[in-house]
Amino acid sequence: MTIFTAHALRDYYCSAFVDFMSKRRDPDSITKSRYIAFERFKNLGLPNRHQEDWRFTDLSAINKLSLQLPADASVDFTTIPNFGALTHRLVFVNGRFISKLSNLEMLPGKVAINSIGQMLETTATLVESLLDRTPPPGLAQHPFAALNTAFWEDGAFLYLPCGMIVENPIHVVFYSTGGDMAVHPRLLLVIEKCARANVIVEYLGYGCYLNSPVAEIHVGDEATLEYHHIQEESLQSFHIGGIRVQQGHNSQTRMHLMSFGGQLARTDIEVLLEGEKAFCLLNSLIIARGIQTENLYARIEHSQKSGTSQQSLKSVLDGKACSLFNSTIHVCPNAQKTDAHQNIRNLLLSRQASANSSPRLEIFSDDIKCGHGSSTGFLDPMVEFYIRTRGIDAAQARAMLVYAFANDIFNQVHIEQLRERLSCLLADRLKLTL
Repeated sequence: MTIFTAHALRDYYCSAFVDFMSKRRDPDSITKSRYIAFERFKNLGLPNRHQEDWRFTDLSAINKLSLQLPADASVDFTTIPNFGALTHRLVFVNGRFISKLSNLEMLPGKVAINSIGQMLETTATLVESLLDRTPPPGLAQHPFAALNTAFWEDGAFLYLPCGMIVENPIHVVFYSTGGDMAVHPRLLLVIEKCARANVIVEYLGYGCYLNSPVAEIHVGDEATLEYHHIQEESLQSFHIGGIRVQQGHNSQTRMHLMSFGGQLARTDIEVLLEGEKAFCLLNSLIIARGIQTENLYARIEHSQKSGTSQQSLKSVLDGKACSLFNSTIHVCPNAQKTDAHQNIRNLLLSRQASANSSPRLEIFSDDIKCGHGSSTGFLDPMVEFYIRTRGIDAAQARAMLVYAFANDIFNQVHIEQLRERLSCLLADRLKLTL
């Protein structure tokens, strides 16, 4: 097995990119964007803990991987989560579309749900016009986002034209099969004016691998999106991804980010409210134990008047687990009447666990209403004792309190099957009996 230093890992990617591009047959615009992204990666280099934005993200373990480009693999269909026959489903294994595990029947109207690769074969112009629009400032400086743009093989393409409403959930699964593979899946989600969708995106797998996904989300004027990001990678894996969201006038986006897996997991999310009266809700729950490290970097930028954003970020940590919430609200000079709030709460189940919080406000306007708060603590022994006096054993009392802490995040999820599954994941990861 080859063990990379940071410089050797960069050299590996340089060699792998030449090999990767020799096998691609992309349209000229996508080929150009790949070369531009890879040049950006070379200029940025791999981050280290001396950089402010990465000082809580230790990437040294990734250097020990013998990274490989993705390969085909067979997966038992019973391992793929399923939310019913009416769900529109796209399944990718090691970043490659698997049609036999997917369900794309009975799509309404002119809705397009397919793999990016297949869309490029039929309607390349549409994909080229939407893919890899100018990223927000933060993700433009994110080396793993640059790697994704350079190396993505395939991904999910979800397009809802004006006024189209998709009642049934759209379920996208990215599954990885270990083997020290470096996987870079892509998601492109476009909801035009007055359209509405409910999307579930899951990342899971087994073994040791690096997953660096990027999701591009465009929500048009007066459109509505419910977006569920479920990260349940294997405990030997590394998940370093980015989400960028652009919202139009009077649009509504409700995002639910749940993180359960990964030896190291980090998601950077940037939301640009570029239309007046845009609304964004960001709920996040981190569940970690053992030596897991889970980081969420969030930035919501209010660029127009009367925008609203609400952030509720929670973590439950056991063992020696570590978490970080780094959350920024940025209010531009002409964004009067902004209403933005962030609330961070961390629950420690072990004296060895650690939670870090960094809520920030960057305000360059007046006539606004903004606030933030953060708290970290342990279970209240008096409350636990009170529950036990009702004949409930210690383990069950502890489970009830942890579930109560997480439940307001779960209650924001309106898909009952998903809500039940999240409760089971909580119990499984923390060895609780609910």
